[in-house]
Amino acid sequence: MKRREMLGSAAALATGLGHAARAQTGPIRIGVALSQTGDLADSAAHYFKGFDLWRRQQNAKGGLLGRQVEFVTYDDRSDAATAARLYERLITSDNVDLLASSLGSAATATGSAVAEKHKRVFINGGGAAEKIQQRGFKYVFQTAARTGAYLDAMEPMVRQHGFKTFAYISRDYAASRDIEGTLRGIVDRVGGKLVLVGYFPQGTVDYSSQIAQARQLDPDVWVSLGYPNEAIEMVRQLRAVNYLPRAFICNGVAQEDFLKAAGKDGEEALGFSLYEPSLKSAGNTAFVAAFNQAYNYLPGYYAAFGFAAGTVTGEAVTRTGSLDQDKLRDTLVTLRMDNVLGRYEVDPKTGMQMGVSGLLVQILNGKREVVGPEEFRTATPVIPLHPWSQR
Repeated sequence: MKRREMLGSAAALATGLGHAARAQTGPIRIGVALSQTGDLADSAAHYFKGFDLWRRQQNAKGGLLGRQVEFVTYDDRSDAATAARLYERLITSDNVDLLASSLGSAATATGSAVAEKHKRVFINGGGAAEKIQQRGFKYVFQTAARTGAYLDAMEPMVRQHGFKTFAYISRDYAASRDIEGTLRGIVDRVGGKLVLVGYFPQGTVDYSSQIAQARQLDPDVWVSLGYPNEAIEMVRQLRAVNYLPRAFICNGVAQEDFLKAAGKDGEEALGFSLYEPSLKSAGNTAFVAAFNQAYNYLPGYYAAFGFAAGTVTGEAVTRTGSLDQDKLRDTLVTLRMDNVLGRYEVDPKTGMQMGVSGLLVQILNGKREVVGPEEFRTATPVIPLHPWSQR
C-alpha cells in the first residue's frame, strides 16, 4: 500500500473512531414521524406532549445510559405513505437511535413495516389497530392499548339496560374494522342485532345520511370510532335534527378537545376511554400534576399513550444497558411493568399489548366522568340519555 493511501486510511479510521466516541456521549435520538398537520394533528399534539413530558423528566434524572434524550421529528401530514418515507429517512439518513410511532393506526402500520425491514425496534405508542401486530413482525411492540380494549366496559352497561339494537358508524381505517368485530361479539352474546353498519372516509364533516338511516332504524345504541372533531360534528348534527338514540358512544368523546368544543351539545355523550386522570395506576397522580402544570389542562388518553410510550422505551433501554436492537427486542418481549395506562405486557409472539383495559366515560355537568367499570366509577351514569328537548 502506498504511503498516501496508508495515511488516508489511518485518517479515515481516526475520524470514524472519533465519530463513534461522540455518538456514545452525544444525545440519544428518538425518531418520530409526527402528524403536525392534517386531520390527526390536534390529536397527535396531545400524544406528543405526553411523550415530550417523559423526555424532559428523564433528562432531568440524567437521561438514558448517561446521555440526554432528543427527538427527531418530521410532519407526516396525517398521511400513511408519507409516514413510511419519513421513517426510511429517519433510519437511513438521520441514523436515529430509537423509533416510535405517531398517533394513528394507518401511519403506524406503514412506519412499522419500514422499521421491521431494517430490523429496528419500533415502539407502537399510538396505533391501536390489532392488525398492526398480527403481521408476524419481530421488532414492533405495542404500548398503546389494542382496539379490542375500547369496548371492555360497554357490555356490562348494555346488559344492565337491556339494549338489543345497535348502529355502528365509524371512520374507515384498520382500527375500526377491529372494533366492528369486537362489537359483533358483544351483540351476539347479549342476543341483540346490529341493524346498521356504516363507514365514512377521512375528512368527512357531513353525517346527515348516517343520522337519517339511524333515525329510521332507531337503534338503542349508536357506537362510533372517530376522532374528537368527528364526534363533535356528530352530536351537533344529531341535535340539529332533534334525534338521539338511548346511548351515543364515541371514543372521541374521551378527549379534552371534545369537552371544550362540543359545549352543551356534548352533555351526556358517552366515550370509550383507555385512560383517565382519576385512575389509580402507577405514577398517574404525578403524571397528571406534571402534565397539568406544563400544559394547563388534564391529560386524556392520547397524552397518556405518549407518556407510556416514553416510559416503556426508557425502561427497556435501562434494563438492556445498550441500544443494540436485538437486545432491546429481547427485553421488550419479556418486559412487564406498571405505567399510567395500567400495565405493559405484550403477547411474546406478536408484540400486541395485553395489559390495558378500557373504560366508559360520560360528559356530566361539563366534566368527563368514569361510569364504567363500576369499581372505577367517579359518577353515576345517565342512561338512557335525556332527549334534546329536556336539556
